[in-house]
Amino acid sequence: MLTDMLRKQLHVLVYERCSFCNSLVATDERRDPQFLQSIYELLPASYWHHLNPQAGLNIAIEKQLGKRGLVRGDLWDVGCGNGNLLSTLGRQWRKRGIEPGRQAVAEARAQNLDVLLGTPASLQLREVADAVLLVDVVEHLPEPELELLAIKQMLRPGGALVVLTGRADARTARFAGPHWYYLHCIGHVTIFSASSFPLLLRKLGFTDVAVFRVEHPGSVGLRRWTQRIGGNLLRSAIGKDPAAMHYYRDHQLVLATKPLSSNP
Repeated sequence: MLTDMLRKQLHVLVYERCSFCNSLVATDERRDPQFLQSIYELLPASYWHHLNPQAGLNIAIEKQLGKRGLVRGDLWDVGCGNGNLLSTLGRQWRKRGIEPGRQAVAEARAQNLDVLLGTPASLQLREVADAVLLVDVVEHLPEPELELLAIKQMLRPGGALVVLTGRADARTARFAGPHWYYLHCIGHVTIFSASSFPLLLRKLGFTDVAVFRVEHPGSVGLRRWTQRIGGNLLRSAIGKDPAAMHYYRDHQLVLATKPLSSNP
């Protein structure tokens, strides 16, 4: 996501850790929602082409939705990019997406996917979804409460929210420290812990909140992760900066339900 302009503006990415909940938040220029929005709107096609294909994630998501009695209906993918995940979900769903990146929306529509340009907060849709997905998205939100409330408004009573995001308090993430790959994406501004995100969802009126540790589709195995540790020890010994540590056991899948009787 780095352009020449951003390299001049963002010399270093700064995060602070909450001493109460162990979440991480960016404290530099990226906290400005307009700053991030302008970045996403102008991202080139090359950015979307190199996103993870989310292989197999559709199966895990549909399995979890099935456990909550949701096997068909209106499913929305928020922050759907160019539709990689949306296109893999089953035909039993009426599938739609929301995405702020203009180029990504154009590419999704070229695949005959029904994708709206914007965000839940900007579109203000009401009770249109039986399920909403937020995959690799919530960490990009400088004002997550605002968008989550808009998503709650999108859901019909009894509808489910499914979120895949990083875990700021994962042992592997804490071990990697500033070399954790998750911190090297300029779009990652709000990184929740395993306790803080469910707490926020309950505060916003969601119920039946469940958290599962999962592997991100871009994660590596233990062997490659430990090889990177060894490689970094060698790099430090010869005076080079350590390389970023891959994803490994550092993501969470969070499910929550909009109550049958709920304020919008």
